[in-house]
Amino acid sequence: MNLSRRAFLHSSLLMTGGLLLGCTSNSPRILSSPKESANELGLWVRIGNDNRIGFVVPSVEMGQGVTTSLPTILAEELDVEPDQIDIVLASVHVAYRQPGGFTQGTGGSTSIVKWWEPLSKTGAAARSMLVQAAANRWQVSPGECQTSAGHVLCAGSDRKLSYGELATEAAKLEVPDDPRCKDRSQYRLVGKPLNRLDGLAKVTGQAQFGIDVKVPGMLYATVRQSPVFGGEILRYEELSALGVKGVVGVFEILNGVAVVAEKFWQAKRGAEALQIEFHGGRSAGLNDVDLEQQLTEALDDLGKAEVSGEKVLDVEYFLPYLAHATMEPMNCTADVHKDRCEVWVPTQFPEVVRDKAAEITGLDPEQVTVHTTYLGGGFGRRGWDFAVQAVQASKAVGRPVKLIWTREEDTQHDFYRPAYKSRLQVELDKNGFPKSWKHQLAGPSAISEFAWQLVDTRAVGKLLNWIDWDVTSTGGTQLPYAIPAHEMDYEVVEPGIRVGFWRSVGNSHNAFTVESVLDEAADLAGRDPLEYRLALLTDQPRHRKVLDQVAQDAGWGSSLPEGHARGIALHESFKSIVAQVVEVSVDAGNVRVHKVHCAIDCGRYVNPNIIHQQIEGSVIFGLSAALYEQISLKDGAVANSNFHDYRVARLSESPEVFVSIIENEEAPGGVGEPGVPPVVPALCNAIYAATGKRIRRLPVASQLI
Repeated sequence: MNLSRRAFLHSSLLMTGGLLLGCTSNSPRILSSPKESANELGLWVRIGNDNRIGFVVPSVEMGQGVTTSLPTILAEELDVEPDQIDIVLASVHVAYRQPGGFTQGTGGSTSIVKWWEPLSKTGAAARSMLVQAAANRWQVSPGECQTSAGHVLCAGSDRKLSYGELATEAAKLEVPDDPRCKDRSQYRLVGKPLNRLDGLAKVTGQAQFGIDVKVPGMLYATVRQSPVFGGEILRYEELSALGVKGVVGVFEILNGVAVVAEKFWQAKRGAEALQIEFHGGRSAGLNDVDLEQQLTEALDDLGKAEVSGEKVLDVEYFLPYLAHATMEPMNCTADVHKDRCEVWVPTQFPEVVRDKAAEITGLDPEQVTVHTTYLGGGFGRRGWDFAVQAVQASKAVGRPVKLIWTREEDTQHDFYRPAYKSRLQVELDKNGFPKSWKHQLAGPSAISEFAWQLVDTRAVGKLLNWIDWDVTSTGGTQLPYAIPAHEMDYEVVEPGIRVGFWRSVGNSHNAFTVESVLDEAADLAGRDPLEYRLALLTDQPRHRKVLDQVAQDAGWGSSLPEGHARGIALHESFKSIVAQVVEVSVDAGNVRVHKVHCAIDCGRYVNPNIIHQQIEGSVIFGLSAALYEQISLKDGAVANSNFHDYRVARLSESPEVFVSIIENEEAPGGVGEPGVPPVVPALCNAIYAATGKRIRRLPVASQLI
């Protein structure tokens, strides 16, 4: 059962009896209502007299499984079944910011990492209070009580009380300052392969994505935006658009023009009739050749080092702009009134959406309600630009408006993964191992247009400059390998194309470069790629264990069918270590990926099923990008328009994927993103093993023709 947030909060705050708990995101303090101000509470946990448990999930759900894993953590500490918990996605409140965060958002594979401890303590506090309430009623010590399946039991007797029966009494007790959480040996749910709680709703179509939202009196809108980023409107045929049946308005909005109509198809026809013309733009005239030339010149500005020795690598690698290509296109429904505004939106940043809507409408943020829906793919793309447009359209027409981007608008107005060019110069010692490693990187800033809008840059400009370096260079600066002299330099190049975060961020390009060059070094030294890596990881037992596991799983060194070859790669990101072995064959320039073996060390984990799902999805995502994907530029505009010319991997091209999870007691790491970076170099290393051709630029398909 899924509750609406409004109904959930109403029933929680006005109920006669029951236990309402939460915790602050920036402190370990656990709060209880009515003793504490209900408005302070975040991570709402309501145990009602009906023995149902309501839980507000603080992270957005975009396929990564937080609506299962986070309730599981709570259910574990409460000793209840996960399906006893009614979930609702959080609205906007400062308490729902991730611990240590400056805005309410979901990304960076941090949900489990950040929320595990607060949720565990909240559940443990509730369990302790319920046990105390039962002990008080039975006039026994809490040590004589135990919990099971949403009940408190009295040892040595058949006395049993449900949580619902105890909730009102428990709510009158003091909240423990430091509740004792379960030991791992006591886990009944965490670490077990449980089914997803949202699976049935998604399969049956009951789950509400942004594209599913319907509001009484709702109109539809679509947009036309400048093909050149930053271009200005020169002219458009408003009367032609208004002449299309069903069109009720044409309005200038952020970055373009919106056409509003009774139906979406009518809005689309109206947009086509605009005959809109733009001029100018910061990327005007830019082509693919110009872009790469800019990157090369930036590398040259860094200065090429003089390296010498018997065995030296001096190579360059290139990666193109990439789109997010989410299956659900950008969309948002907004309903603006004089005294309030409601927004239904699939976004990773609901707090930013609320604040932007408040700016547009002139309302106080408290007068704006954001309903975060399920997301049909996020990957860092689901921001607020499309939400701003929806709010502007609704304000202009005076009615609720669902604004939907066409696939073409989505492809051509993304926040793209930046294009990068790297130069690596590696000198090997007499034993064939790197004694110096110099990595130079040139490309756009992932922070420049996307993340800078999240905060007041005047206050934290220096911090964001550091973050810019960190997210761009991550995966290139902190190598696990024992290399005596390691240096990385980064030169910012801004060609004018809109860029942002893309699944795994800086790791997506640096892992490809580093792990490919490491294979080149192993080949130059005449050593096996696996043994070469292991020899450089003498002080990294966790990395070695992951490599050993994936090599064992894949049968590294064993015979393969004729024409098949393997490649290997290792990468650490988001506090998790992933190694992958890719098996391929190449026929007449066509690559077939047969198997991908993966091993992951993500520390303590909640649900192995979700890990398998996320790693499998990461593999397909990474292979698709490596094999086919490339945003091409022509005269300053994105030349791609849909899946016919922005190719993604098909179902028939998906390999068998095998996943092994390393068991340990380390702190939890991310899962949704770490599986992407190593699959690309593992693929390219396998192609080299099969063909003798080294892949130093992507996509692969263009290199084997």
